[in-house]
Formats: sequence, structure tokens, C-alpha cells
Amino acid sequence: MARLIFQNEQGKQTIELGPVNGVGRHPSNTIQLLDTIVSKEHCVIEHRGNATILRDLGSMNGTFVSGERVAGVRVLRHGDEIRLGNTVLRYDDGTTPFFFPLPPSCPGVVQREANPAAAPPQWAVAQRSTGVSAAVPQPPPHLVSLDNSKRAIGVQVAALSKEFVPFDEAIRDTAALRLDYERLRITWELLREIGLERDIDKLLAKILVALFRFVAADRGVILLKEPDGSLMPHAHRRRDGANIPINVSSTILAHVVKERAGVLTHDASSDFAASGGKSVFLNRISSAIVVPLLHSQEVIGALWLDSETIASFGPKDLELITAVGNQVAMLISNTMLALKVEKEIMTRERFSRLLSPNVAEQVISGKLDIKKGGIQVPIATVFNSDLRGFTRMSESTTAEKMVELLNEYFELMVETIFKYEGTLDKFMGDGIMAFWGAPAVHADDAIRCVQCAVEQMDVLDELNRHRAALGEVPLAMGIGIHTGPLVSGYVGSSKSLSYTVIGDTVNISARLCGIAAGGQILVSEYTASQLGNRFKLVPLPDATLKGKEKPLKIFDVSR
Repeated sequence: MARLIFQNEQGKQTIELGPVNGVGRHPSNTIQLLDTIVSKEHCVIEHRGNATILRDLGSMNGTFVSGERVAGVRVLRHGDEIRLGNTVLRYDDGTTPFFFPLPPSCPGVVQREANPAAAPPQWAVAQRSTGVSAAVPQPPPHLVSLDNSKRAIGVQVAALSKEFVPFDEAIRDTAALRLDYERLRITWELLREIGLERDIDKLLAKILVALFRFVAADRGVILLKEPDGSLMPHAHRRRDGANIPINVSSTILAHVVKERAGVLTHDASSDFAASGGKSVFLNRISSAIVVPLLHSQEVIGALWLDSETIASFGPKDLELITAVGNQVAMLISNTMLALKVEKEIMTRERFSRLLSPNVAEQVISGKLDIKKGGIQVPIATVFNSDLRGFTRMSESTTAEKMVELLNEYFELMVETIFKYEGTLDKFMGDGIMAFWGAPAVHADDAIRCVQCAVEQMDVLDELNRHRAALGEVPLAMGIGIHTGPLVSGYVGSSKSLSYTVIGDTVNISARLCGIAAGGQILVSEYTASQLGNRFKLVPLPDATLKGKEKPLKIFDVSR
């Protein structure tokens, strides 16, 4: 029976082939390879008559048989070496004595003689069919582990410590080892440097600068996912320093995002010829490493490095960039989270001065939207209050005392406004303007406003009793309330915006406040129509307000 032979640190291992054998990284394959350079569905090995054929399924990095890349279908011959990514297998037709040398050990595994007394090996290949040789231990279904050094190529984060710090017996090339060490050192420096950067654009630029120090790339781009799911470039770099736009292949990017795994292509024009990737040819992309930026199993972007030279990058470059990419994704996510928290703190601080805590939280959480520009509000209730005789009082009192008095007074009044979920508009000298109906809308906004006014009068009475005990002059407040349409929104310059309301409703409220006596709450007939029987209203003579031709029916709210 035909079989595949491979070698790990336990020695020679075999897999018997069934009629049809899917080979790839995905667990649904008959033979699963935990190798980041292998595609999800890489190739198929099947029996046709007396022949065994290998069919490449359009894999990203190709399938090589005896050193030749398979384009379509290849008939396997006894002893053929099959290379898929970092994995090397040898084909045995099962009928001819096997005198061919064993393939090299899987990456990261020391080649040694088989040890029959050793524990059952951890498999580099998982076979779902039951046709495994009785002489070979049956691996757990769908489970693959490339070797005992815990180097799982199939995972997104490569185990760099095992790859760049080899076992003593694996050290053969001191120059390569020195290069590995240098890459690891620079990676550590990169993460140390960018970990302190809080500006996203500067962070991404630093990443590309550092990567160009040890990867032979001509161009580099970092793309981040937008809210609509598209990838948009946020940083780019060219080795020649030219100020020329860098175009990336949407074909390769789409593959990386879909597969959620990095791509190493030695010859992009050949690898993507069948996919119609015109950008590969137009942009002269020969070699490329493209890895997804993965954080919490979510693709938040992609890291693109390419070169016009064929075979500029190797498997170690892909593993290194994949590892760096995952660290970068974590740093980007953490930085964006920190910026979001800072923004929320600033937003909460800003709105907590205008809105009740409950309404402010709704705005911050996005449940309540405050848009820039004016918005027509069909009906809202505006509140204006003012202290009577305050100007005369200030003439006989020090400025420090007046500021202290106003702060105490405003603290009590604003607390009451927020209690009834009103929006504080502004302080005007000793006056206060607030409104109900924007941005939060309640069916009883007019009732809330009048109830707030009544309670403010009660609070002021309590404050005056305290002032009388200290021998200080009592305060008197007049309030005017009107209900009607208005416009709400941000008003001001680009450097200083404030949320406010404007319109005739605001003006009428201010005019009513102006004619209210100390201790009096005046409401218009429009506000009165919204109150039902909640308050005792005393009709007053119609008022002719400044700027108005027709008299307005007004009422005094009896306490």
C-alpha cells in the first residue's frame, strides 16, 4: 500500500494513503499539517488506476515534488520528495524496496536515529482515516503537534524562543544563528520602543522603520480595519524614500483576512496568476510577506511587506513577522482602548457639567446621540432663573464673598436640575438657564421642569434660613418657564463649542423670568397646557413681553 514517510525526533514515521487524501492546514483534511506556510486546502493525493497523483489546489506557497513546483497535476514516483511549506514528506509506492534517504526532520526537530524504547511520538501529521500502519502508533484524531519542542507552526504565534535558541546539537551554521539572534534582539527593541508610544500614526511608522532594519523589503504598509470592515492604509514606507504611492494587492489581502494566516510568496506573479490579481503585476510584486494583525481572534488589520526581487524572504521571516504582527496587534488594540477610555473620561467630564449623570451616561454609551449642528426640536421646555437685588448686594460685599455665595447657590440649584434630568445650558451672572426635551426626551418634560422650579424655591428657603442664622441677607429668586419649538445643537467656534438651544421659546422664557418677582414662578399658557392638574396655577393678567405684539397668557405656580 502506498504511503508517505516523514521524520521527526522520534525517527521514521509513516502514513498509509487512502483512495483520496486531502492535505492542508485545516482539520477537515485527511492529512492535516500544522504549518503556517501550508494553505488550508493545499493539495490532494489520490489513486487513479495504477498511478498515484498529486493535485495542487492553488496553494499560496506551492507544492514541490523533487524540487519542481507542481502546476496542476503530477504523477508521483517511488521515492519522490514532497515539500509543502516547511514540511518534507517522501512518497513510497509500497511495492518497491525503499532505498531512498529519509527526508530531513520537520523544522525545529533534531535529526536522530529512531529509538524504539521512546514514548509514542507526537505527530506532525494527523490522519483521519483508520488506515494507519499497525507498526505506527495511532495519533489522536485531528490532533497534530509538529514536535516535542512545542513548536506548533499551525498556530498564529510562532514559538520564537524554540526557533531562535536551538538545541546544542542543532547548531550548525553560526552565521545563521547570529542572524537569528540579531532578529530576536531587534524584535525585542521594537516592542520595547513602540510599547511606549501612544499616538497610533507614530506607532505604526516606528514599526515599519524597525522592520526595514532586518527584513529585505522594498515597501511596507500597515492597514487597519475600518468600521465598515474595509482595510485602509495608516502607515507606509519605501526603502528608496521615494514619495510614490504604494499599491497593495487586494487579492493577497483578501486571502490573508479570509484564511486568518500569514502568506509568504516567493513569486507573486506566478502564485496569483490564476486568481486574476492584476495589482500583483502592475505593482511589480515579486516576493511578499503579508500577515493579519490578530487580537482576541479578530482581524484588526494587516501588515504588508514586499520586494521586487524573487525569493527575498524565507520561512523564518514569515514566522518572525507573524510573531511581531500579533504583538503589534495587541499594542494597537491596547493603545486604541486607552485612547477610547481617555476620550470617554473627557466626554464624561464635559457632559457631566451639562447633563444629569443618567443622561450623560446615555450620551457616552452611544444610546443617546448629540449631533453637531442644529436639530429642530418640536417641543421643549426652557427654564430661566435670576436672583433679585443681587447687584445691590454685590456693591456692599467683597468679590470673594460674592463668588463663594454664587458657588454655593449654583451647587444647590444645579443639583436639583439634574435630579429631574434637565440639561444645564449656562450661567449668566447670577442667572441660570436650563431646558427639558433635548437631548433626552420625556413625555412629562414640562412637569419635570416646573417641579424642579418648585423644589428650587424650597431649597432656597432652606438656604435663607441658614443665612439668617448667620446674620446674612436672604436671597430672592424669580423663575420664568415657557414651552415650544426650538433648535438644539453645538454652537461656537471650531475651538470652543457648547451644547445649547436657540429660538423664540428661549427668548420668551427669559422675558418671563425678567418680570417674575422674588419667590415667583411664572409659566406661559403653553407650559400650563402640559401640566394637567399637577400644580395649582393662579391666572395673572396677560403680559406684553418685549419684542412681542400680542399679549401672552401667564400663570403663577402656587406653592
